[in-house]
Amino acid sequence: MRGEAASGARPGWVRDVPIPHALAELSGPLRGSVGLPARVFWSGPDPRAVRWNLADPQRRRDLYEIVLVEGTLDDIRELVNGAELVRLWDRMYLPPWVRAAWRPLIDAARPAA
Repeated sequence: MRGEAASGARPGWVRDVPIPHALAELSGPLRGSVGLPARVFWSGPDPRAVRWNLADPQRRRDLYEIVLVEGTLDDIRELVNGAELVRLWDRMYLPPWVRAAWRPLIDAARPAA
């Protein structure tokens, strides 16, 4: 998705948001500890030392937020779990253009109310 002049869109250039064809492509782990490459996470005095404990749902949510915004489609496929993404979706802080790009896939995965 490109940064069109939509309501809530960030002004200026917005990079494409990588989206898989299906949530089943997202087979990220739910346990263990992972780090992120510098091209995805560069914050703090020693970003290479930062690890995310995936057994902790809050840390998993934090990781998903970073990967959905900064990662490539390969990063997303490797680190994000599709079912868990749907479960965490409403508690995630994401830029409007990322949320809008993912919304159709997330909505399609949710049971009809």
